[in-house]
Amino acid sequence: MALFASSKDLKLHENRDNAKLASVNFVASSQVSEALAQSGHLALSAPSQIIGQFQYLKTLNHDNLCEYVEIHRGKHDRLFVVSEYYDYSLQKARGLDSDNPPTVNVPILRQWAYEILSALQFLKENGIIHASLSPSNILLDAKNHIKLFGYGLYYMTNAGKYVDFPIGYPPYLAPECLQGVDGAYYDKRDIWATGIILAEQYTRNPFWTTSDVGLIFDSLITLKEWHDADPGCNIWKHEEIKSLDINKSVLNFLQNPLDDEDAEQFRQFILGCLQVSVAERLDITDALANYFLCESISSKNIWIEGPILASDAVDPDTIDMNDNKQQENIPDMLKRLPISYIYTLWRLAGGDVELDLVKRGIFLSTPAIKRLPRVCMMPDAIEIGDNVMDTAQLYSDAVFVLGFNELYQRLEEGQKAATDKFEWDTDYFMLVDENDVNFLLDESAGDTVNDISEDDDEYKNDLMFVDDIVTPSPIPTALETPRTTNGLSTPTNGIPTPTTPSSSRSLSRTVSMGRSRSASSLSINSTTSTPNQPSGGNSAAPKLPLFLREQDVNYQLYRLSLFSELLRQYPASRREILHHAKVDIPPLLRGKIWAAVLGVQGDLEHAYDQVNKYMNMGADRQIEVDVPRCHQYNQMLASSIGHEKLRRLLKSWVVANPSLVYWQGLDSLCAPFLTLNFNDEAIAFASLQKFIPKFLDNFFLSDNAPVLQEYLAVFRHLLSFHDPELSSHLDAIGFMPDLYAIPWFLTLFTHVFPLDKIYHLWDKLLVGPSSLPLFAGIAILRQIRDTLLTYEFNDCIVLFSDSFPKVDIEKCVQNALNMCKVTPPSITTRVHGLKAEHKKDKENDEDAKKQWWEKSISIEEKKLELAPRLAVKDLEKILPYSLVLDIRPESEFVQGHIPSSMNVQAAQLMSYTNVLKKLNRKYHVVIANEAESNGPSYAAELVKKVFPRVVLLQGGIEAYKSTDSKERVCSCRPQKQTTAGFKGKGSEPPFVMWRCKVPPPLKKK
Repeated sequence: MALFASSKDLKLHENRDNAKLASVNFVASSQVSEALAQSGHLALSAPSQIIGQFQYLKTLNHDNLCEYVEIHRGKHDRLFVVSEYYDYSLQKARGLDSDNPPTVNVPILRQWAYEILSALQFLKENGIIHASLSPSNILLDAKNHIKLFGYGLYYMTNAGKYVDFPIGYPPYLAPECLQGVDGAYYDKRDIWATGIILAEQYTRNPFWTTSDVGLIFDSLITLKEWHDADPGCNIWKHEEIKSLDINKSVLNFLQNPLDDEDAEQFRQFILGCLQVSVAERLDITDALANYFLCESISSKNIWIEGPILASDAVDPDTIDMNDNKQQENIPDMLKRLPISYIYTLWRLAGGDVELDLVKRGIFLSTPAIKRLPRVCMMPDAIEIGDNVMDTAQLYSDAVFVLGFNELYQRLEEGQKAATDKFEWDTDYFMLVDENDVNFLLDESAGDTVNDISEDDDEYKNDLMFVDDIVTPSPIPTALETPRTTNGLSTPTNGIPTPTTPSSSRSLSRTVSMGRSRSASSLSINSTTSTPNQPSGGNSAAPKLPLFLREQDVNYQLYRLSLFSELLRQYPASRREILHHAKVDIPPLLRGKIWAAVLGVQGDLEHAYDQVNKYMNMGADRQIEVDVPRCHQYNQMLASSIGHEKLRRLLKSWVVANPSLVYWQGLDSLCAPFLTLNFNDEAIAFASLQKFIPKFLDNFFLSDNAPVLQEYLAVFRHLLSFHDPELSSHLDAIGFMPDLYAIPWFLTLFTHVFPLDKIYHLWDKLLVGPSSLPLFAGIAILRQIRDTLLTYEFNDCIVLFSDSFPKVDIEKCVQNALNMCKVTPPSITTRVHGLKAEHKKDKENDEDAKKQWWEKSISIEEKKLELAPRLAVKDLEKILPYSLVLDIRPESEFVQGHIPSSMNVQAAQLMSYTNVLKKLNRKYHVVIANEAESNGPSYAAELVKKVFPRVVLLQGGIEAYKSTDSKERVCSCRPQKQTTAGFKGKGSEPPFVMWRCKVPPPLKKK
């Protein structure tokens, strides 16, 4: 099942008109915000409530509705709502100000009425009423079809409670709106407005002869009184009807039958809509079933000629994909994109709704001096003078169309670019340097894996990082990729975009095409680096930081087109999504890409609905306390809607995981998934269910102390491995990870950083190994290491508790990746690791009994040791870069030792420290006897002497002998080295070393 195949955000539009984007703005009620604050809801405010309500409107999709795109909060609680827009409306179609008005006949009115009511029916099914219908917000597209505009204002303001102005246009208000109405008939106000609007279109006259609101309201109240006095009468033929301010042409239309049958049916339909009695008035369902609309209403684009052949979609004129001279014009290309993509690109091109209106002088305020009374008389506080309101605070329904000139210019420049401007973020793929090891490089990454099973591939190939450097397109001219015969889809600009397995299968019906033999079909034209041939050639290419790439219009359009195609084919395309997500993730599609990376599949809505979210649990009280405090700077999470969604998400997780418990901080962990999937709780929940077992397995047990203590011990070991000076200093002052790092890892840094930084951090964590958060923690410490090295214990406590220093997340991520590459995986191995690791270990136990050095080290022992332990399986890879220090007795060293190793005396470390440092090796491996306890202590001393990458080989020489290593145990007669031989300083005490005669492996310089 294609999880995102029907997603609104990924839908392409082949026949859509080139719609515009427009904004409207209004000011939220300050009184509501004050009332919410006084009631104890400090985080809630009228703007946040409106923003929370608005999010649901973004999910609505109907042929006769203008799509809502985004809402922004500006200065002084002004909100800017952006939506789809068309220039033509029923106001203009009525043509009162035109010398040559357009033709409006009954068939056209029938079509308009049907489309208006269809849209209103759809809104009603989704719990929304328009409440402000008028000819100005009923728009028409180029094909004369209805597009309702502004239908969400009543809903997002909670029936007008969050604003200080009334909602609705007085000429189109129903009589019951002035006196209140039963909720069961609330939607019938839209039927009344529809009747008036259609009557005006037919008669080409306004319904009311006056624009005075008071007179219109008096007339509506009079109509209501007449009906109450005589419910059975025809209100439009009342003897005093002419005394009201109703247009004579309209009144004549309502009173007198028409000769034309269609026109008379239309008149009867209008009379049904304009019943003063709410109970007798047509509702939306009855109106759609009216005889007037049942006749001659034909559905659009339902039947398609068949059979459908894949070759039918091939245009013979475009088969030559090497001809790049014909470029598709920008407007035609944009109109096929989802409307949210267009707005995102507009903003990247420099668009700013608020700033644009400020430049136009829209918000010119009334000077404060003019709003003050001239005289204030005490003690009665009587004010004398004009009471003038600030005009900037008043509501205006003015619509401001967004200009696309700058966007078009940027995209045209991207089309003309002859060379690639972008250097991909290849730090995941390239070596740290030519002379270092990369544990993230999988030599078998190029093997073909045809299918991804839900059970077996959840964590499969987490360490697959192919060194592919490809040239992305600055801009694709179309989102739908034409077909070629070389395994790549090539747009008209000639830049290849990837074909996914599913697309390849479908294309094979018309062209001969096989699936590429790689983790990603992009690797066909890529240059692959290996440890023996690093990708140094691209080092001179310009590389844009992630921040600049996210601001580049052409690059983001390319990435959006790439991931849109892949997401539509998910889960078949999951491997390609993983491959490209390691480069970067476009912010607009981040939520869906995260779900795909985590392997979310199945009927998510059904699974989420099966969870009882309303049962009372022991964690309810803590959840109620945590939810109103969770990232309340975020406008969505600070709304009542956001609180309710987060509460449901947390309770669902607790119910779905009975073996786990709610720990404080889980709310922060849920926040990124909820904000990215605010309108799809099922995906947020499924993503959370996949995320926690991978990165925080067993962290939420009722007794999670052993898990946390082991995790922090591994963190301390890694800090010693990569920054021995900082680790030694923190160890010396007693500032242990328990004092500062528990909130980091229990919440994956969501308790420390704001969400905008968390998004970029998690982009890399999700596509990396489960140990990557440990390296992120070390990278954070290393950014503030200069400060920490000068601090004592109390200063460190203050630093981490009061004001945490600013951290460059992009730099943090890159440093974490660099450290992760050169770290042997066995150093990060934990007893409480992934369940998949436990399963694998269990299978190994059944095959053969573990040797003593393969058994897990106790948590207490790990906490006591400063340096990490290395499994023998990782030794061979780092051996060419290592200085092996064997501290066993000389007699044992002579009997057998690791080639190129040195036998030293632990007690003489002070004497030969400088000698060892001059050797300048990347790794320092300690070999000791298991029976003696000097191995961990000697490794700790090396750390304190600031030797980098110090490890203790678990099992020592005995473990090395048991391996099938290419390098056999050396039994040569070692060479004796003394102080004079090493040319040490004269003040250094004498020492003796035994050195293996086998020379160290040659290295590239």
